[in-house]
Amino acid sequence: MKISSSIFLFFVLMLSACGVRMQTTELVDEWGTSYHSKVGKEFQDRDVYHDQTVDVWGIEKTDCKNFYRLDSLAYKGKSCLSLTWDKTGSCPWMGLGFGWNGYAAKDLTDVMQTGSIDFYVRAIKGKQFIPTFIFLLEDYAGVQTASLLKAKHLERYPIDEEWQKVSIPLSSFLNAPAPLSDFSNIKSLNIECQGSGALLLDEFYIGGASVSSVAGTKFGQTTTQNFPAILFADEFKYAWGLGKTEGRLVEVQSFEKYEGNSSLHLKWNEAESKKQLLELGMNWEHWQAIALPDSMSLYSLHFFAKQNASESLSKLELGFESYAGTNTFIKIKDTYYKTSSNKADWMEVTIPLTEFAFYEKNFDTTRFKQFLIRFKGSGELWLDNITLTRN
Repeated sequence: MKISSSIFLFFVLMLSACGVRMQTTELVDEWGTSYHSKVGKEFQDRDVYHDQTVDVWGIEKTDCKNFYRLDSLAYKGKSCLSLTWDKTGSCPWMGLGFGWNGYAAKDLTDVMQTGSIDFYVRAIKGKQFIPTFIFLLEDYAGVQTASLLKAKHLERYPIDEEWQKVSIPLSSFLNAPAPLSDFSNIKSLNIECQGSGALLLDEFYIGGASVSSVAGTKFGQTTTQNFPAILFADEFKYAWGLGKTEGRLVEVQSFEKYEGNSSLHLKWNEAESKKQLLELGMNWEHWQAIALPDSMSLYSLHFFAKQNASESLSKLELGFESYAGTNTFIKIKDTYYKTSSNKADWMEVTIPLTEFAFYEKNFDTTRFKQFLIRFKGSGELWLDNITLTRN
């Protein structure tokens, strides 16, 4: 049965006269997902490098390479990257890396099957055979997963003086040998350069990434709500610096512990480190930029240390770093610790966050990146239950 247009118009006018107003309603599916909310879940961290990007390391000149920004010949914008290298003899590891998005943790899990690393390449002069580039996705635990640049990733071959697009499927990283990186917690995209070559690179981005049917978490900014906020308790979820290197041992072990199943064992000798920076870093919100909900005067850093470690504690410097790159460090004073009331062979350490002089250092307390432990001299100790607490 059809309703004529005149009857429908009469019906609408009657509703208007009665004060009834018709509104548009957004349709949702059976999971409560609307079109707009689905678009909002689209992968965001696409831009890896362009000519204004500052989160790049490895741009330098050595005996083996000359990497710099070239203010001409760019594919797009004002500049591109010029890479000339020749890995021979005793040349060390050569390459560069992109932190992108201020080194905030990137969650790539929703795009690993459909996305790609896209960029543009050309030869500096003449023609170049395909370079030996090893692309590495590095997570915040220091694990790197590799994928090799291949001829099939190019638009044409060989590489000449005309710009062309390169596209490396992210799915190729999923087929790499174990252990795989944590693709929900990516720190940087690194490129290892083998052999020799002379190329221009420009405009790196994550391409081909479609909207996932499953909601993904966009890592960026968060505010810690639950206290004590755990930095270490039995395990390190979001930390780097574990393991044994020259002059340093950092391990989670169960032999000595204040409570729970394990503690953090630290042993170091700066003289044996061959001038390596001896540091340990940790985040407490999945490597997001962190804000605390109130004034810094309301919070303290709190942990336990083995009682016979007072001399070693004095060899540590504790600090925080923001995602703006600012850091602040302090030494541990004997006024910060006392004998634990539960275990006489352990000390309880409490340091008010105001001791770190955030405001004097122009530290952005809405974008905490990590808590840092820096080792000086030599020493050995055990730490447990490292937390941020309300006073």
